[in-house]
Amino acid sequence: MFAIVKDGVITQIASSVRRLFPNVSFSGGPNADFLRDNNVLDVVNGEKKQEEYYFVTQGDITLVDGVPTQAYTNIAKEMGDKTDEDGITSYGLKTNKTDEVKQIANSSLARTDWMVIRKAERDVAIPDATATYRAAVITECARLEAAIAGAADVDALAVVMSAQNWPVEP
Repeated sequence: MFAIVKDGVITQIASSVRRLFPNVSFSGGPNADFLRDNNVLDVVNGEKKQEEYYFVTQGDITLVDGVPTQAYTNIAKEMGDKTDEDGITSYGLKTNKTDEVKQIANSSLARTDWMVIRKAERDVAIPDATATYRAAVITECARLEAAIAGAADVDALAVVMSAQNWPVEP
């Protein structure tokens, strides 16, 4: 996005310089001198948070310290579950992220569940590397569940989710 800024006011906005200047022929594109002489500036993005954790809506392009800036409104999603008057529950981020972590753990463990069943049914030993891996998966899942439950806000939850440390299967 580009904007023409004159006397501290955005006069035009377009997706390309060619749209701002449709009657000008650019061989190889507009150069820096042309852009400067015509007060053309790149539009920069304001703070746009992760849509996984926020409802993000695009606002207006305004000048911020002389720079055309695309504004965004970021509203944090609900952390906790909410039940309405009809008894319908909307699950919050903590429940959804806890479920996500459990699904990762279950998927990771499922690949070696047959060894646990074999041990229970026929008393065939589980290889040490596999037992260690399974214990590490369970430990990481428990750590993440506790951290999710303890997250004070959406940003803290995002940090928890970005710090997952799942073991590598042997």
